[in-house]
Amino acid sequence: MSDVNEIAKLVEVSKMYFEDNMTQAEIARKIEVSRPLVSKMLSKAKEIGIVKIEIRSLFSSNDLIMGQVRNLFNIKGGLIVPEGKTEYITKQTVLNHCIHYVKDMLPEINKIGLGWGYTIGEFVDEFEKIKDVSVYEGDICPLIGTANIPNKGYHPNEVVRIFSNNTGLNPLFIYAPAFPTTKEEKEIYCQTENFKTISEQWNDLDVIIMSVGNFPSVPDQATAIRFGKKLIDEKAVGVFLSYYFDKEGKIIKSEDDHVIHISLEKLSRAKKVIAICVDTSVDAVIGALRTGFITHIITDEKTATQVIMNK
Repeated sequence: MSDVNEIAKLVEVSKMYFEDNMTQAEIARKIEVSRPLVSKMLSKAKEIGIVKIEIRSLFSSNDLIMGQVRNLFNIKGGLIVPEGKTEYITKQTVLNHCIHYVKDMLPEINKIGLGWGYTIGEFVDEFEKIKDVSVYEGDICPLIGTANIPNKGYHPNEVVRIFSNNTGLNPLFIYAPAFPTTKEEKEIYCQTENFKTISEQWNDLDVIIMSVGNFPSVPDQATAIRFGKKLIDEKAVGVFLSYYFDKEGKIIKSEDDHVIHISLEKLSRAKKVIAICVDTSVDAVIGALRTGFITHIITDEKTATQVIMNK
């Protein structure tokens, strides 16, 4: 049994190596011993339980936290993925989990609806890097029209095309703007054969993949024209598919809101609605879950833990 002084020295060396990222040679010089002795001390620290090394799979989920989120918000499931050392690593980890999560379900589904935004654009970019040769049967379509925003994620036909190219799914496109300026303009687009085809597709989607964003949203989604000051007055916290909501999950509506996107009624019919929450505020995640439309969530442990604490 090691004495107290020896254990204290093992703890000190372990902290320098595992927490301060010092090399064994640097530790040896600092405590004035040989490098081989430092190596033996680290091995002994692991042997007697001072150091415990846990190897976590890249594609894993914290089932305990997931269970709490599921029970609190009455959702069906999803993934709570490990937090990385940096925000960038965490983001990439979430996106990679999303890809594998979606790929696993592709053989069993026929109709997918794909959302928009920066996160969805990055999601399909990462999907493209896999270079998977598998070909799946089924259709994929956008859930909202195209915005005049210089980012691929806000051009739903483009993200659908990329996803289709990497899965073999049949792409269906929408030829309409996301933000018509008037009710009459929206009605013109809604009477086209193209929109009727897409609208019919929206009736019975197997899976919807979308992201949850924050309010104020960047880029701004024509909110001044659509809502005036209503989003501020009614304390909007987040947005998905250009539907804004408050922390209690109430969708904020306006008579001047003429967006061409899947209706909430059709959104509620989807068998599975997967919300990807990357760079999303805690209030936005809570509000989105409270809307009742989300069935599955994919986010990181830190965000999920804060959601549980601030529900």
